[in-house]
Amino acid sequence: MFNGLSLDQAPPLSVVIRFFITVPVFGILLSLIIFFNPHEVLIPTHPISLASIHLMFLGVITMSMFGALFQMQSVLGGRPIPSALGNAFLIHLFLVIGILSLCGAFIFSTPELFIIASIFLGASILYCANLILPLLFGGISHDTLRGMRLALIALALTAVLGIVMASEYANSAFSSVHEAVRTSHYSFGLIGWIAALIIAVAFQVIEMFYVTTPYSLWCKRNAFRIIAASLLLKVLWIFTHLPYSWIFDLIMGALLFGFIFTTLKRLNQRKRRVSDVSIWFWQSGMALLSLAILTYGAFIGSGYDALQSVALIAFALFALAVILGMMGKIVPFLVWFHLSSAGYMDTPIMSNIIPATRAKGVFALFAITSVTMIGGVFCLESLLVGAIVGGGMFGLLLLNLIHALRLYRDTLIHGKRFEQSTF
Repeated sequence: MFNGLSLDQAPPLSVVIRFFITVPVFGILLSLIIFFNPHEVLIPTHPISLASIHLMFLGVITMSMFGALFQMQSVLGGRPIPSALGNAFLIHLFLVIGILSLCGAFIFSTPELFIIASIFLGASILYCANLILPLLFGGISHDTLRGMRLALIALALTAVLGIVMASEYANSAFSSVHEAVRTSHYSFGLIGWIAALIIAVAFQVIEMFYVTTPYSLWCKRNAFRIIAASLLLKVLWIFTHLPYSWIFDLIMGALLFGFIFTTLKRLNQRKRRVSDVSIWFWQSGMALLSLAILTYGAFIGSGYDALQSVALIAFALFALAVILGMMGKIVPFLVWFHLSSAGYMDTPIMSNIIPATRAKGVFALFAITSVTMIGGVFCLESLLVGAIVGGGMFGLLLLNLIHALRLYRDTLIHGKRFEQSTF
């Protein structure tokens, strides 16, 4: 099942879990902001809306993806991250400070906070890219690693463009290319960073966890080339004011639909037919990504702003679905793996680390959150319900992670280890 993985290179559990356990905290904060500001959240250019968008895409999605990167780069690339504990601590700390500063800057209209956010977010993202990117070159060649390269480069570009925009907000002076910078910022972030990394992860985990046939070689070798070329050409078209830049959106949308169809087909034809909550998350994620693509296309054609909001919310929920599904698989495995590798006789089995009933509870709350949040674009009452249920979902996720961490620590303290033979 784990052929090709260098599990002995896995970083300590605390490296990964510090990112994961921060995710539901930011999720709860986001739910509170939406609940108390439902109208403002739906206005794309409103400071509350911008704070909520960045809290979701940085505090929830990017935070969890950083944790996954620290884990996956080591076990897939076979090259451990140097000083993983110290580097993870600094990157996590800078990211938390940067996210809170950026959200505070938007909400309270404080120029100084934009500067602080630029420093700490820029430091965390560029530091992470500088730390991990060199490890993805010159070693093992792997399709998932290629996707991780693209994702990290796109994230670095997203950060640079974000710093440019933050300086404009800090000075209340917007250049003539502000809209082009903004569009490029979102494109690199949503497609180059989030979508590319999820596709890269899918190439590995769909086959490994669910025992499916591999994605086609053509798909693995060309998906990231198409994404990279389309993004770069779209940005060039936007900055040079060339017409028909939507053609590149069409190309990326077609590629994403191909990914959706291929992923659902493999999940449906999987050899391991047991029921698994994480499969429900993947299937829901593919449905939400389809909705995001279709509504964004309809927005481009009609200019109806509500469709843009639906597309953005659906895309965020797509990423969240994959994250929740993978977190429910990865955290129990990591707890079991680190304890069993250390020789503990009473290592808990994975199904007891996050009980199935609570895992299903997270999915049920996620499903309700998705429906009500998307419906909230047209009905504020639905958005309020979504904020409440979403807060409950993140609360249950936090409970599950704390329970897993407590089991791990209790076993470390009280567990019995196999006696090592001496000769």
